[in-house]
Amino acid sequence: MQGFGRGRWLQIAAPVDLYRTARAEVVPPARSDAGASRRYAKVKRGLEILLRDRPGCAVRVKLGGNEVPRGTGFGSSTADLGAALRAGMDALGLRGSCEAVVRAALQVEPTSGSLLSGLVLFDHRRGTIREPLGPPPTLNILCIRLPGAVDTVTFNRGLPTRLPEHALRAWRHAFGLCAEGIAHGDAGKIGAAATASAAAARHLGCPPAPPGLEACARGTTALGILRAHSGTVWGLLYPEDETPAPEEVADILKHGGAITAPALPARSSATVASLRLIGGGCRVAPSSDMRLSSRIDARGPPEVRSEADAAPPL
Repeated sequence: MQGFGRGRWLQIAAPVDLYRTARAEVVPPARSDAGASRRYAKVKRGLEILLRDRPGCAVRVKLGGNEVPRGTGFGSSTADLGAALRAGMDALGLRGSCEAVVRAALQVEPTSGSLLSGLVLFDHRRGTIREPLGPPPTLNILCIRLPGAVDTVTFNRGLPTRLPEHALRAWRHAFGLCAEGIAHGDAGKIGAAATASAAAARHLGCPPAPPGLEACARGTTALGILRAHSGTVWGLLYPEDETPAPEEVADILKHGGAITAPALPARSSATVASLRLIGGGCRVAPSSDMRLSSRIDARGPPEVRSEADAAPPL
């Protein structure tokens, strides 16, 4: 969920089991070409920020892992940044916490709280608020993607400077309800909070839910509706043992008039993807070569967890 509270734009990301990986090596400064393509310009900027107090140091980063649609709210940029920055730190032998990764990422763009362990109430624009809420309960998200794309930086720049009091009350209640649900493992409260946040997003200029989504949620006994506030992704939240087949939900939405796009991976023909809610944070990736993967945040669904194989823990 995402909204305004305590004088800040706040977010509780919903990380899911998709991963970006990064492999880094130390190279002479002239050969550093990480993020050379336009697609990875943010990664290049993040590495520059990470290294600006380390003259003479340079790294080359290769990204891989799950293919995720970009500009849809899955937190793909955060995943790229988290993976690349953490891999770069490991390659340079830099120890510390994920703080350096988060700090550098925030200087590039608003960043998902899924770079932090567990589930977190996070000031995703400045990082001034980061309250651990606990581990995620066992839940699944059926993810639906609409056509189109949203630029995160442009979206955040266009957020209103004044908000109606009833919207602020709704967010206060929803953030409190979500935190309580996570603390006590109450999936119903988490779902209700996410649904309230999705509804309040209209005050941010976000479009309404696609046709038939609310009816689909009721008909399949979903716990709640999630949305990527700065994207085109929606999700339905379910207990693990009560999750309907993605094909069933896709069929309901189709008959309800919803126009959707392939969900995951980016070139798949499936319009609904089943993902698992997980905690964020940095960890060692289970592979024989050094790499770092960032778990993508489902901010609505989407945003991220990072992992580095055979690397010193941060």
